[in-house]
Amino acid sequence: MKHILSFDIAKGKSVYCFIDELKNTIIDATTIEHNKTDFDNLFNLIKNYPNLTVIMESTSIYHLPVENYFRSKGIETIVINPKLVKQFKDTLNKSKTDKLDCFKIARCYLGTIDNFYYKNDEYFMYNPLARQYWSLLEGQTRLKNRYRQLIEIVFPEFALIFNDLYDDLTLNFIHDFPHPSLFVNRRSDYLMNYLKDKNGTTKAYRFKNKVLKMKQLASNSLCSESFNFINVQNLVQITEMIQYHKSEINKIKSQLINGMKDKKLFKIINSIPGFGSFSTALFLAEVGDITRFDNKYQFISFIGIDSVTSQSGISSYHGPISKTGCKLGRTILFNVITTLLQISARTDKTNPIYLFFRKKQSEGKHHYKCIIACETKLCKIIYKLCSSNCLYTNK
Repeated sequence: MKHILSFDIAKGKSVYCFIDELKNTIIDATTIEHNKTDFDNLFNLIKNYPNLTVIMESTSIYHLPVENYFRSKGIETIVINPKLVKQFKDTLNKSKTDKLDCFKIARCYLGTIDNFYYKNDEYFMYNPLARQYWSLLEGQTRLKNRYRQLIEIVFPEFALIFNDLYDDLTLNFIHDFPHPSLFVNRRSDYLMNYLKDKNGTTKAYRFKNKVLKMKQLASNSLCSESFNFINVQNLVQITEMIQYHKSEINKIKSQLINGMKDKKLFKIINSIPGFGSFSTALFLAEVGDITRFDNKYQFISFIGIDSVTSQSGISSYHGPISKTGCKLGRTILFNVITTLLQISARTDKTNPIYLFFRKKQSEGKHHYKCIIACETKLCKIIYKLCSSNCLYTNK
């Protein structure tokens, strides 16, 4: 007989109940603080019951300490999508309390036990790295916006000197010479050798034109007459933060690729045009083992690009995509499709995704509807290849 320990998680405390698979209550709804002593006492109460499963809803980050505690004890632990619990109706009573919720979560699990997937496969273990990448990327975007603002204040001509304001050479130069007054009177050969050393080349004369242009713009700039120490200091600080974010993002990329590159599904997905090594690793870290889905439509629904359909009698409505699945998985697919279409338009117009996109365009579909249709087709290709354990061939 299965025994269910169900938690309704809150910040710093939870309500739990303990029932068996016949829905008989063993321990009634009880409040527990999130500390080791209370959880050790609870574990001692329930550890001798056979076929023990711990159930809880996903609640941002607050469920993670509880989940990790029971996983460390070797107990089967399942995190349920809150939407599934909300849709599960086992009572006409509309009351909602923490005590009722923990029972509802347990009954939801017992009523839909065959639909659960356990996030313990070899791909989901890299999900924390993927989430750290997205967090750093979001922070880097804010830093870059501030960086551009400060350049406009301190010396806007930097954008005329350097083609890419975010590459390492530019960041190093702006960090060391954030204001035109710091380099306008420097010897040209000094600046040329500086750029040579930072770029890692052996010939300084390659930077002659850049240095001459730099000195000319600096000597004629309005900013050369005003030296606002605070803004210059802010610009130096922002360049250091961007450089740090870049290095941490590159470390995460290397960790994901090195951790995934020898896995079976990585090799399969990486063989599909549009997927690079990093996008493949990031995609698998977000969606997990694709072969767990029973069919391609389950996979498409998990990604969240299935259309919302409402049908009653002879009337039927097909709306926009549901967007209820893996948001970051959709983001990766969108980037892969747009990259694939750009490359195929120049080098491989026989690619089936590109041909499918052009077909949808000829039908008068909106650009983004064509993109979503291509994402759906790509998901079907991914599922077919993964379930068949074969690499992509363009036939």
